[in-house]
Amino acid sequence: MRMHRIRGYQKLILIAMAVSALALMPGCRSAQPGEDPDAGGSQVTEVRIGFAAPLTGDNAVFGQGMKRAVELAFKEANESPEVREAGYRFVLRAEDDQGDPKQAVNVANILAGDSSILGVIGHFNSGCSIPAAPVYQQAGLAMITVSSNPELTAKGLTVVNRIVAKDDAQGGYAARLVSEDLGATRVVVIDDATQYGQGLADEFVKAFEAKGGTVLLREQVQPKTVDFSALVTRIRGLAPEAVYYAGAHTEGGLLSKQMSESGMGVPLIGGDMIFSQEYIDIAGAGNAEGDMATSLGLPLEQQPKGKDFKAAYEAEFGQAPEAFDSYAYDQAWIFVRAVLEAGTDRAAIAQAIRNGSFDGVTGLTEFDENGDTTNQVISAYVVSDGKWNQIVE
Repeated sequence: MRMHRIRGYQKLILIAMAVSALALMPGCRSAQPGEDPDAGGSQVTEVRIGFAAPLTGDNAVFGQGMKRAVELAFKEANESPEVREAGYRFVLRAEDDQGDPKQAVNVANILAGDSSILGVIGHFNSGCSIPAAPVYQQAGLAMITVSSNPELTAKGLTVVNRIVAKDDAQGGYAARLVSEDLGATRVVVIDDATQYGQGLADEFVKAFEAKGGTVLLREQVQPKTVDFSALVTRIRGLAPEAVYYAGAHTEGGLLSKQMSESGMGVPLIGGDMIFSQEYIDIAGAGNAEGDMATSLGLPLEQQPKGKDFKAAYEAEFGQAPEAFDSYAYDQAWIFVRAVLEAGTDRAAIAQAIRNGSFDGVTGLTEFDENGDTTNQVISAYVVSDGKWNQIVE
């Protein structure tokens, strides 16, 4: 019996040796972890890029859309000849910061502490990007964001880059829209107590008062508020000609709904975070009629490669892009180009991004010495017939 076992073991050893020899023969080698099965078993370097945005909660419509756009960009990059020839495969690591500043810092520490992460796309909310940015700076980890609060790039952080216009540009544009297009001189200003909301409202007030306008009331509401009846009663008593709201589309939509249902009959004007179909759905098309929003950049159809991006996005995901998705797509490709140019060193990638130039869906992106895009474009929209339509001036 013992001799049979020995012979059995010898047979297994001979089989294993034969399998190993076959695996080493040309054309017979299986792809190993980290190898490209379509490249004859050649070694592939994974390039891991972090993504941080609200993937759950009130702002998830924006975070999820941006995540899809990044996935599309990396899929296309990985199929491109230059990325394949360079031996790279771009991989996304997505983290949910829930739109919460404390969670954003936790996410930043997770991403910065992972040595395989070579850059970060995010965060979405200014209130998340501002506290997270020093973490990335300390780690030498480049970030590209759509957060618009001017404070973010005012600190001289070398890894922080913003791909959209700042709130001072957006607030000034909205002030001109209200005072000149609407002819309003008396407004109420409300923000949602976030860094984004407070900052945007401050910029609007500064520009509106410089044009001779009067702010009748400056008020704050808390995120997740659903009953604005007491505030609407106060506003109605002041008889404003318009209400400027700086905050998320969820509370903004409810505020618009309750203003309209109270019989106020004045428009709500807001920033880029109400520029979503969900805002109209929450308010109700009839209630939102005449409301206005400013947004960062041009509408997708007017972006240099917007139509092609929209077609590719809808083919991939079966739904239309959200307002920031084309910017997320460009953010992803900026990282791809930086890695192709600078390799897989964090510091070299950060420098390549800050000093580079990228011609993408949204246009030419170049960053100044503070990390702000030189493309400070704002557009405006009004709700009519249940959808956002561009205000052409």
